[in-house]
Amino acid sequence: MPSPSAHLRLVCIAAALCAFALPATAEEAHPDAPKAEAAPMGEVSKSELVFEADPYYTSVGYNIPLTDKPVPSIVSDSEAVIYRDLIEGSLIPRFMVLEASIYPIAYTSAFIKARSPNLYRQGEIGHSGINLFESATVGFQEPWAVSAFFGNVAKLKRPKDIRPGNNYGYTGYLLSAGNRHIKDNTLIKDDWFEFEWKIKGKIDYPDERLSWSFRVGGRFNHNKDVNDVTYISLFRSNLDFRYSFMEWLENTNYNLRAHFLQHGGEMVRLELIAGKKVPVAGWSYTPTLDIGFVWSSPNEYSGALRDNRGNTTTLVFRPSVEF
Repeated sequence: MPSPSAHLRLVCIAAALCAFALPATAEEAHPDAPKAEAAPMGEVSKSELVFEADPYYTSVGYNIPLTDKPVPSIVSDSEAVIYRDLIEGSLIPRFMVLEASIYPIAYTSAFIKARSPNLYRQGEIGHSGINLFESATVGFQEPWAVSAFFGNVAKLKRPKDIRPGNNYGYTGYLLSAGNRHIKDNTLIKDDWFEFEWKIKGKIDYPDERLSWSFRVGGRFNHNKDVNDVTYISLFRSNLDFRYSFMEWLENTNYNLRAHFLQHGGEMVRLELIAGKKVPVAGWSYTPTLDIGFVWSSPNEYSGALRDNRGNTTTLVFRPSVEF
């Protein structure tokens, strides 16, 4: 297992690559790159309910305009253009989004461990120390949350595509809160809140699905045994039926997240997860498999929650189905 300093270098390299991958303008990086088309003016923006269902993340959100301007549209099939246009003007919030979310698999695993420990132990693989319940949920540190987002919201469309859809991009500030923390699939009482800046979006077409979430923020905990941290998180997931399974740069997802103590700056947690999707023509679903690891330092927690075994590494193994 590489040392924490090596992890820190890896995080810095990943962040730098992300920064270079998103130039100030797509035209500077690629003079012939497609430019976002000007979207026609729409009606005055109205409040809108948005629902998202997934075994790992299910949410319901309510988009509330803070001005009388319509929700803008970004008409482009270039990721660089979409990211650029979402970031432009994000310092002045024009929308508020209220959201409630739950992480079904993470909560179910914690429930099984608390109410049916014998079933939970059946997830152990021999004497390897690997538990499938824990491997499927190790990246989740809360079972649910409520949040308020302040920033810009844009509808995302491909050129000449007139089909309706809930394809949105968000850029701005997010305040989240909850009353439970998850450690080793055990629910712990903790009134916590987070404040972060993020750029997030989701595109869903019959032949392509794309989602991303780039975030930097801080988490503050009322439970003194859960140390306050700052974090950086980079996530991107792509499913494209126009490419085969053997296309390694397509039909993949990547997730990098690192936590640093707010007092001292020590890195206490690192998540590196990569996944592959297997699109099959004619199927209404797509098998997926995520593999990676979560490394954590005993200094991530204090007091009764501190793990005196030293640094720990947990395998991430998440088979799933994407509909």
